[in-house]
Amino acid sequence: MKKVIYPLLIILGACTQTKQRGLVYYNDFESIKGWTTVTLSSKYAHSGIFSNKLDTIHMYGLTFIQPFHEISTEKVGRVKVSMWTLMADSAKGNMVVEVRNPAGKVIMWESRNLDQPYVKNNKWQMISSDFLFRDDSINKPENTLAVYPWNNGKKEFYVDDIRIEFVLGKSHY
Repeated sequence: MKKVIYPLLIILGACTQTKQRGLVYYNDFESIKGWTTVTLSSKYAHSGIFSNKLDTIHMYGLTFIQPFHEISTEKVGRVKVSMWTLMADSAKGNMVVEVRNPAGKVIMWESRNLDQPYVKNNKWQMISSDFLFRDDSINKPENTLAVYPWNNGKKEFYVDDIRIEFVLGKSHY
């Protein structure tokens, strides 16, 4: 009977974890320890044990990088990015979406402030924003998209539970 129970527990345990589904990507920083050089911290976490720490030495957080043709065979119209942030006093940071062509030239770079007036210092808050691909030359299959947090104020802050959702179709405002 033990041989049947252990595989069942493994399967049930795997079903409870958040997974990538279709056009939605998610990272809670729990499963990447040892797999990448991103700066993890157990000092603060929105969920689990780890978050991504940004400071004067580590100005860029974990970066999601994917060519459009690997995201979808259909045209991506926009990307919705949300992340939980814990901003220290007077910390300044941005959520960045960047697109490069195959030659490596940046053809789109947009950012949104993480330090909005409604953001309370030293408290976890979700920051969300949509980034539209207004020009059809941006979301060509061969171009590469990057999404990352950027610490442009050099004060310590943390990000956790990053969610990236791609919306298909033309972008309209």
